[in-house]
Amino acid sequence: MTARSPVEDLPTYLKEKLTPQMWAVLHHQLVEEVHRRQRLDLPDDPWEAARLDYREERAFWNEGGPVMASTEDTTVQAAGVDVPVRIHRPVTAASGAVGSADAGLPVILFFHGGGFTLGDLDTHDRIQRMLAHHSGAAVVAVDYSLSPEVKYPQALRECVGVAAHVAQNGAEWGLDGSRLAFAGDSAGSGLSIAGALMLRDEAPDVFARLRSLILIYGGFGLRDSAARRLWGGDWDGMKMDDLSGFMDALYEDPADARSVYVNPLDADVRGLPPVFLRSAELDPLADDSTAFAEVLRRAGQEHDHREVPGVLHSYVHFGRMLDAANQTLAEGALFAAARFAQA
Repeated sequence: MTARSPVEDLPTYLKEKLTPQMWAVLHHQLVEEVHRRQRLDLPDDPWEAARLDYREERAFWNEGGPVMASTEDTTVQAAGVDVPVRIHRPVTAASGAVGSADAGLPVILFFHGGGFTLGDLDTHDRIQRMLAHHSGAAVVAVDYSLSPEVKYPQALRECVGVAAHVAQNGAEWGLDGSRLAFAGDSAGSGLSIAGALMLRDEAPDVFARLRSLILIYGGFGLRDSAARRLWGGDWDGMKMDDLSGFMDALYEDPADARSVYVNPLDADVRGLPPVFLRSAELDPLADDSTAFAEVLRRAGQEHDHREVPGVLHSYVHFGRMLDAANQTLAEGALFAAARFAQA
């Protein structure tokens, strides 16, 4: 008997909503998953197994993309540890992105997604290069410590510490520490807004250098919503139980989950730099972005919010096959470049 394809088990309501390109991506993902699991010798530790599987799955999607003028891996001392970072410098600076030759490149600090438990500099490398290419800015990607080995707020403190280091010492790398942006997808989006709020409260001199925030399908504090009830499944690893598992791995004390740094819907958002928000229609976190856009609107904060139709969470990874991924990254990069030019 022929084995049943995992694609056949997808619910009709999902297949009816997916764009043709998103459907092609998902078909590739599900078929390749079967082959990958047969090929990989996964370790017994469930988190290490998940990370290895995630790295192998993302390797296909990181092939190709923009070529950089240079890429440098180094470390920054932050929050008591040596944090690995990757610096991508684009071949050509976008018009208006760079002031004088002496100032150096403005910087997008990129914090990767992966539910705070997965991901590294390699799993999101093409995304980083796309942002550098389209913005004309350097991208400094931060390989923060993962949960459950470390708990909140260690990863956040590392991201904020790297940002402060770049602000104060960027010239050593040919970077303009006076013009910064934060960008991230999913968990990295949460780290971006949390980092901005923490800098505003604790390091206003560094916060003043933030020109924009690029937040892609982030979670901003909702614990239940229509989107969480309607979307997410085995096809994207975003079921309600999956989301709860990420949070359980992150917090030592349940009270930490109530911090305004991880619930920006409850934060005072006045004074934040302009915010670029993109969400995915078929994502359990879609309503988080809609709600956060309304919080920003009520506070009179500049923002650009759009929900991308017919795509799933993590869609910006899939630029090899999905035009919507490339469009979102180009739009976010140009949003940052325009705010650098205004500085």
